[in-house]
Amino acid sequence: MSAGSGPVEVLELVDYTIGDLDLVGADGPVLPVRFDGALVLVGPVFGGDGGGVCVRCAEDARLAALGGSVPRGDRRMRLGGLASPALRPLLALLVDRVLAAPDAHRDRVLALRTDLATTGEHRVRPRPGGCPTCGPLPEDSPGTATVVRAPVPVAPGTLRGPNPLTAGDALHRELFDLRHGPVGGMHRIGDLAVAAVSAELVGGQAGFGRTADYAEAERVALYEAVERHAGLRPRRVTTVLEASYAELAESAGHALDPTRLGLPDHASPHVVPYRPDTRTRWVHGWSYTRGRPVAVPEHVAYWGPAEGPRFVDETSNGCGTGNSLTEAVLHGLFEVAERDAFLVAWYGRSPLPRLRVRDEVTAHVADRLEQLGYDLELYDATNDLGVPSVLSLARCTRPRPRLPRAFFAAGAGLDPDAAMRSAAAEVVMDVEAGAKRCRTEPGDFDPDRLRRLLADPRLVRTMDDHVNVNGLPEAADRYDFLVPGPEVDPVAPDVPRDDLDALLEHYVRRWAALDLEVIAVDQSDPVVRDRLGLHSAKVIVPGAVPMTFGELNRRTHGLPRLRLAGPPLPHPFP
Repeated sequence: MSAGSGPVEVLELVDYTIGDLDLVGADGPVLPVRFDGALVLVGPVFGGDGGGVCVRCAEDARLAALGGSVPRGDRRMRLGGLASPALRPLLALLVDRVLAAPDAHRDRVLALRTDLATTGEHRVRPRPGGCPTCGPLPEDSPGTATVVRAPVPVAPGTLRGPNPLTAGDALHRELFDLRHGPVGGMHRIGDLAVAAVSAELVGGQAGFGRTADYAEAERVALYEAVERHAGLRPRRVTTVLEASYAELAESAGHALDPTRLGLPDHASPHVVPYRPDTRTRWVHGWSYTRGRPVAVPEHVAYWGPAEGPRFVDETSNGCGTGNSLTEAVLHGLFEVAERDAFLVAWYGRSPLPRLRVRDEVTAHVADRLEQLGYDLELYDATNDLGVPSVLSLARCTRPRPRLPRAFFAAGAGLDPDAAMRSAAAEVVMDVEAGAKRCRTEPGDFDPDRLRRLLADPRLVRTMDDHVNVNGLPEAADRYDFLVPGPEVDPVAPDVPRDDLDALLEHYVRRWAALDLEVIAVDQSDPVVRDRLGLHSAKVIVPGAVPMTFGELNRRTHGLPRLRLAGPPLPHPFP
């Protein structure tokens, strides 16, 4: 049977090393059949001129899904085994099935469990960091970062464009695979006030969905998993730009001045002090404000481990995923606005109007919190950025030992009721999860430890520290500017709603009037983009208040819009 440039050779590997896999398919199309303990893996077909996913990438994904204890980076790691002779007829049938349609199996692996005599089919992809054999990364340059603007229609009743590639269960089928990932686990969290689902990526990150029903929660979790996956590391690194800001400025190149981001307020072990002559790695993004490419530090555009010096310790703040690049940028922009609104209110101790609940799900969350001994308070944190933003506070009414007296969260979006619903769903999850952690990890809630953090904010290091230290009874004066008062109805902004590009342009112009530049880096994973039509972007807005965790990473100085009401204290954002 032919595929690509010639007949497909069946190659059985019963005893092999990771390094051996690099040679498979080098001389023509091959169907690799490999044995690993009680598992036989058939495919993918690779080699010749037919393309496909190489066996090294398929195995890298499988071994990664087995956990961090597997040394898949060691080319000397040896694998092997033999199938029971009783299963040889079944194995022969699987091989024949692939040989009958080899081109259909260039990105698929058939797995046979020889202990159970069960089979499964798994779709595979090139390694996330790129593969020189089957998935070379595209060039990173000003030209590849250039964005051509065009109208983007909106699906009725949403802020999403139509995308038939994600209809039905397509997201689940493409992304969730226990054996190869990239999502290796889907879990419903069934004891919470809202439907909650986690989509766990191979490697440790996860996406979460919190909605009124599990089907929608799963979709949201998978979207967020795509976003997390895309934001960790660059997908365009064949051309590495390594330079200092001073060098880029002298060469008349368009580069983001790192001082505009707000540099760390303290010396931090996670970053190096910024100097204009410090060399680091840069990637190219697009300035929607100026309509031109711009170079930004790689460690600002991606929040995973990065090579070279880091000036700031970046988070996933501003990452978004959508059915077009415009949609991804828009949702990243909303997250920037949400975090900015929360932090501007917190650091400025700004009194906020309390919002009236008009949504059934939010009312349900309020009832659940009342059962747990907390009042739900929702405040309008919308500021000069003009994106409806909500700060949620669950305030304790029945104090119990060690449990935090307050939990905070936020939500943002054009539909203020949806923003309230999101902020309420997140805060109730934190209340319930906090009660569980208090039982299973009591050391994190030790009052003496937290009082030391209260006295010396530089000891606040983790996200949980931020939440728990502000839940102490002694910390109540930190949020005494949030006073329940007369409730007001939320107001939706008068903005374009039938064209996502027009909506994005509205906010680009509004923020430009505040001297805020909207920059976006296209983080899209090529495989996810091609198979599912999903794009991912990181939105960077120099001058907006960035979300950071760990007080040594806090960045509040050098931001003209921020008005501090005294020394900045650790925020309580979860």
